[in-house]
Amino acid sequence: MLLNYIMINFDSLTLKLFLDESKSFFLGAKIQKIQQPSRNELIFFVRNNGVSRKFYINFNPALYHLCFMSEENEKKRNLSVPKSAPMFCMLLRKYILNAKIIKVDVPKYERIFEIYFEYHDELNEKSVLCLAIELMGKYSNVILYNYDTNVIIGCAHNVSSEKSKDRELSGLLPYTYPKKQRKTNILKTSFDEFKNNISSENYADEISQKYYYFTKCIVNQIIENLNDFSILNLYNALRDFIILNVVEPCIKDDFLFYSVRKYNDYNLLGSINEMIDNYFSHHQMIYLIENIRSKVNKVIENNLKKLTLLEENQLSQIKKLDKAIEYKTKADVIMANSYFLKDCPKTVKLKDFENNDLLIELEENLSAIDNANKYYKMYKKAKSAYEHAENLIKETKKQILYFDEMKFYTLQANSILELEDIYNEVCNSKDTPEKFQEKVDFIDIDGYKIFIGKNKKQNDYILSKLSSAEDLWFHPLNAPGAHVIIKIDKTKEQVPNNVIIKAAQLTKEYSSQKNNSKTSIIYTKRKYVKKANNKLAFVTYKNEVEIIV
Repeated sequence: MLLNYIMINFDSLTLKLFLDESKSFFLGAKIQKIQQPSRNELIFFVRNNGVSRKFYINFNPALYHLCFMSEENEKKRNLSVPKSAPMFCMLLRKYILNAKIIKVDVPKYERIFEIYFEYHDELNEKSVLCLAIELMGKYSNVILYNYDTNVIIGCAHNVSSEKSKDRELSGLLPYTYPKKQRKTNILKTSFDEFKNNISSENYADEISQKYYYFTKCIVNQIIENLNDFSILNLYNALRDFIILNVVEPCIKDDFLFYSVRKYNDYNLLGSINEMIDNYFSHHQMIYLIENIRSKVNKVIENNLKKLTLLEENQLSQIKKLDKAIEYKTKADVIMANSYFLKDCPKTVKLKDFENNDLLIELEENLSAIDNANKYYKMYKKAKSAYEHAENLIKETKKQILYFDEMKFYTLQANSILELEDIYNEVCNSKDTPEKFQEKVDFIDIDGYKIFIGKNKKQNDYILSKLSSAEDLWFHPLNAPGAHVIIKIDKTKEQVPNNVIIKAAQLTKEYSSQKNNSKTSIIYTKRKYVKKANNKLAFVTYKNEVEIIV
């Protein structure tokens, strides 16, 4: 799944600046631990001069970047290390665990971060290994090769000749750099050459395709911040940007963009690493949330589709009530006319109890009484099928309501933990340990605390543990939504109307009826609300008051 919102990619200039900033820490450092949380992620525990840092590498085509990650941003990335290390992780541990870093480099104009290690084999013979971290969109990869022989030891992703005619990557093959880009250094380009290279007003596309270090986003940022636009001013601004006499790592307020040059609505950060870590961990968290949300919605939609079809089938059984009534009417009419029906024809036309003509099929070899009994049996069977379908459809409607509610909670959820809880519930998973923290948001209105359950577990918690008998409970009428509780202050006689209205408004805001012009909200005392004894965790209530919000 690719991101469906604006996010800028990790560029070669940012990588070069990261190298300049972190080189002194890398040189002489050792790799203490290596982990591979997923197919496209690696974590190196790097230690130098008594300081340990977690070097994070992400080579996901949508989120590729590298940085030393903070503890806070590690949580945003929701990393979990598998019990059994993948093959590539095992290979890295074999060759570079505890190895000394002797050099770090970025080939000119490339998005390749190279770490060189001093390696001693079983015979204590020394050689140099290179870990090439290639951050190139869908071609992103991590390759370990012997620098002395130029032979690849292993790759995170092998690339066969079928996948790429230009560059195969796998163990025992020679390591080669990607094909050079046909671009120019703008610092070596005269203004006349630059002006002649720009053939249209689509500056971002043309400049990013023809000059090193410039992405479309960087060019657009420079253009937007030009006080007086002209080709000459653009040329000078681009050159000034590359020279970067002052590096000012920053992120835009809304986290849509980052930059190494400060702009008005960008927040300045302390380092290039902090900028990379903060920016990409934020988008990675959103990426993970939307991925899980999509997965949860797929399960919910599949269940709703099955239940809707089931409901349609059950509704067709409900129609059998009309047939049952028809059978009973025929049986009653036959019984009423049994005296006259000495011999039973195949069909007979009789008057029903409303004096309407009724055509009835009979069996000639049966008496009138037996024919009537036959219709009575058919009536009982049809009635029984109807009653069974009626009970089933009630349960099906409950199931549909349950998954509609889960769909609402999925839409409302804004954390990975909440979505994982919902996913485990709708899949009936018992493998995941309980992680729910008993923390529910509340709003203070005139000294009254109003608690809002924003998912099923929070709803259960405020009903079961947080609320008292005299507290007021709110919920949208016949619609999925939050359970809202007003904690009653026993020292006060009555809850003011403005507090009740505010609680009703909050109930609407945290419900599927949020965008409706008018919504019915009900409230009653908590002691009149009871949880139903079933998996769906519905509630029953009485003595409710309805408010239109």
